[in-house]
Amino acid sequence: MSRGFYTLASGMLTQQRKIDISSNNIANMNTAGYKKEQAVTSNFGSLLINKYKQNGINEEATPINNVSLIRILEENNSIHSQGSLEETGSITDFAIMGAGFFAIDSNGQILYTRNGSFNIDEEGYLILEGSGRVQGEFGDIYIGTDKFVFSEDGSITVDDEVIDNIAVYDFADYNSLNKIREGLFTSNIEPDLVDYPLIVNNTIERSNVNITEEMTGMMSSQRALQSAAQALKIYDMINDKAVNEIGKIG
Repeated sequence: MSRGFYTLASGMLTQQRKIDISSNNIANMNTAGYKKEQAVTSNFGSLLINKYKQNGINEEATPINNVSLIRILEENNSIHSQGSLEETGSITDFAIMGAGFFAIDSNGQILYTRNGSFNIDEEGYLILEGSGRVQGEFGDIYIGTDKFVFSEDGSITVDDEVIDNIAVYDFADYNSLNKIREGLFTSNIEPDLVDYPLIVNNTIERSNVNITEEMTGMMSSQRALQSAAQALKIYDMINDKAVNEIGKIG
């Protein structure tokens, strides 16, 4: 099969994946704490092109360049830049200023998130709905009431007594984070507890999705996809002529 078919087909698959990623980013632009994804592409396989020159009975090969056979989507990277902060007026909403993650105990598995849209469950624990219990410095945070006082250092006070501090953890290398669903990550690396976090109450962090960038990227990928599809049609027509017409000569 012509090398062009491989190049164009892989390009179409890559552009479609990029469109899917942008679509998912746009769909989650209003999800608290969501971190946008970015496609990382790379070359798969390459050929060394040589220029051959006959010198008497000897043939000399001079390297010209490498050419890639296929362009593939290697991975999706989560971009961990901070999203905008929005005041909600809800006492159980929290947002981290600067680096770090809230920790959520989900049936024994610790999840990390920037989504601070919490609630208090029927047992009195601070939770992230559908995920698990928010972790403090002493484990699950039990409040028991929505009448509490919160300080920017993460401490929660009930009846003039500090019951716990909302724990904020950070990682030296964010590449160790594995996304399991929107805005939630796991890691095999033990994170560091942030000593002096800055947490804002009655506020949540919105996603860091830029709708203009995503739409521009989608349109660019769509144009590239259409161009590759048209080029594939031309290749198909050329091959058809080669089989049905050129083969008749002679």
